[in-house]
Amino acid sequence: MKRLKEASTWAGVAGILQALKAFLPQHAAVIDGLTVVAGAVAAVVPEKGTPAQDVAK
Repeated sequence: MKRLKEASTWAGVAGILQALKAFLPQHAAVIDGLTVVAGAVAAVVPEKGTPAQDVAK
């Protein structure tokens, strides 16, 4: 459940949905809508872990 709070998880979900669209072309509009939602969540949710600024130290 902790992974649901990370942006990379939602970006991965969006990628999987787009791959799924190739197998379910009749549901392309619904899958595109879900992809947009997952992408928006990925854009808003911060990535956990070490920030890039701290890695250089």
